[in-house]
Amino acid sequence: MKIHNAPISWLKTGLPFSLKFGDVYYSRGDECAESQHVFLAANKLEQRWRLLSTTARTFTIGELGFGSGLNFLQVWQAWQQATVRPAQLHYLAFERYPLSTTTLKRVHAQWPQLQPWCQQLQQVYPDHSGGCHRLCLSDHVILDLYYGDAYVQLQNRPRFDRSRIHAWFLDGFSPQSNPQLWELGLFELLARCSNSDTTVSSYSVAGKVRKNLQGAGFIVRKLPGFGRKRHMLGARLADNYAATTDTETRPWFTLLDPAAVSGYASSRTALVVGAGLAGCSTAYSLAQRGWQVTLCEGGAELASGASGNSQLALRCRLFKQASPVAEYFLHCFLFAHRQFDQLAISSDLLWRKCGVLQLGSAMKGRHKISDADLDALYSPAVIAPMSRADATIAAGMALVDSAWYLPNGGWVNPLSLCRAYVSHPNIHLRCSTPITSLRRGRDTWSALGADGIPVAGETSVVVIANSYRAGQFQQTAAIPLQGIRGQVTEIAGSKHSEALKLVVSGERSVFPLHENSHTVSASYGGDASNLDIEDNENLENIRLASTLFEERQVLSSSIAQARASVRCNSPDHLPVVGPVANTVAIQSRFGALTDNARTQFSIPIAATTENAIHHRGLYINTAHASNGLASCPLSAEYLASLINGENIPISAAATEALNPVRFLIRNLKKQTGII
Repeated sequence: MKIHNAPISWLKTGLPFSLKFGDVYYSRGDECAESQHVFLAANKLEQRWRLLSTTARTFTIGELGFGSGLNFLQVWQAWQQATVRPAQLHYLAFERYPLSTTTLKRVHAQWPQLQPWCQQLQQVYPDHSGGCHRLCLSDHVILDLYYGDAYVQLQNRPRFDRSRIHAWFLDGFSPQSNPQLWELGLFELLARCSNSDTTVSSYSVAGKVRKNLQGAGFIVRKLPGFGRKRHMLGARLADNYAATTDTETRPWFTLLDPAAVSGYASSRTALVVGAGLAGCSTAYSLAQRGWQVTLCEGGAELASGASGNSQLALRCRLFKQASPVAEYFLHCFLFAHRQFDQLAISSDLLWRKCGVLQLGSAMKGRHKISDADLDALYSPAVIAPMSRADATIAAGMALVDSAWYLPNGGWVNPLSLCRAYVSHPNIHLRCSTPITSLRRGRDTWSALGADGIPVAGETSVVVIANSYRAGQFQQTAAIPLQGIRGQVTEIAGSKHSEALKLVVSGERSVFPLHENSHTVSASYGGDASNLDIEDNENLENIRLASTLFEERQVLSSSIAQARASVRCNSPDHLPVVGPVANTVAIQSRFGALTDNARTQFSIPIAATTENAIHHRGLYINTAHASNGLASCPLSAEYLASLINGENIPISAAATEALNPVRFLIRNLKKQTGII
């Protein structure tokens, strides 16, 4: 997960030179004009945008070698200036050694004509951490920056050809300097997510490049080069190309194919059940893609459940070693703070990126994580060690221990966040609208109240996001969800505690002063059916909060108010996000696992059989427990991408870890029955 920035030196022209590959980032001529010639013009982007404006909602470009983003910036500029084009631009870029933010800004200064786009990219640009960084640059432009080895990152994407790439830019360092980026195996992966309309271009016409592209199934030709270069390369996938079919050993994890999306993509209407963080963020991600979303909440107002505390902390769920789940939670945290930064500009979101201090003693309990573990896994831009003295200065109050500092952490008022989400004009909020059952028609879903009468119009898609109540529906009854009680205490501020400048976390978390009180969160456990305020939990919250500070009496014991709510958790402590499986079909297709957990299946799970494996158009987003502020935004973005037939911003392994079908398969293998 931790990666290295590109080591560079500077040419007299002011452009960077790679010390790693001993090669220039750009030609010594006019790099902007070369980019226009080799990539934008060679792929005939503007002509194709006009042709596809009425038949394709999204135009997708993939690039090997992002560098400083010159090609992307020029595509983005052309996209915004185009009068006729598809609704959305999706750009995937793969880079093993990203430029540091400082270097990026220095390079961008060379291109005054691109400054509006350079500045927008700089505001959200990450220069650390492996995996996919999703950057939502507007409602119409998404940049997925993959950091790490391109072959590995492409392999890690979900293993279905759901995102057909319209154009590939091959812009890595020369084949002599960086042969890995021009290998046959990598080009075969490019071919797998291409079709006969996909175009490829590159400045390189080296024999190895042409041979490997041809070996992967592309038809290659030489085109007039730029400037002094006689030739450049153009290619397209052969009409008779046929990808080798991988053996799917776990077909129950197969996700929806784009062909199955087309059945409901024309209406683009969705119902989201539950208006807490999970539901509101899901509605927002769909609305940004042009979907008309009805958001139904059983309570009288937004964020009436566990999302209704006055302050929630944004922090990263930490792990001791790299894994797909660790990478997922890291990118949840990174995506959330970027999204909050953007929402705070355009709305009344109450978001304070003050930082979070995680005391070292809090990570030495049952799930011990050492300083060496964290340092090996996470970039200092994510989390960095602080001595007790430095942590005390950062906090503004004397602490009892050294700490780990998350500079991009902070706190949010979740009600203001939900309001920011639902202010999107494509979202139609209906509070005091409980839904007790869901009924599938031929192509649509209906939501019914307790009297069996529809309470909202028919929609193509339903997303269930009403926390622990998500299991109340017949379609989701087999998903094991747990309600966990928690109580938050708000205490009066004092002349000493008002100095607290950031969130301090240990066995309890203490928040900076807001509206004359500090939030202390939170107890965990107890009877989930009891939402009465318990005096003993208030006292325990205050007692444990005081242990974070050197002066035990620095916090007031005067209770301003308290609030009890129920979090939703799953047995494996991971969110439940993805398509809802049809339990009868799972039992029928994979029941042999009960007799032999290692049974191999040869049943093809294609778009034509998807209806039998999953409830068509039905999804779930819940069980975020105490991590929801961080994990809901990216989970919502994943679901919206899945529903909309786009590139997915999390790895295949992560989608499997979140997929609700995991519980059904585990029960079959354990011979406990599917329900």
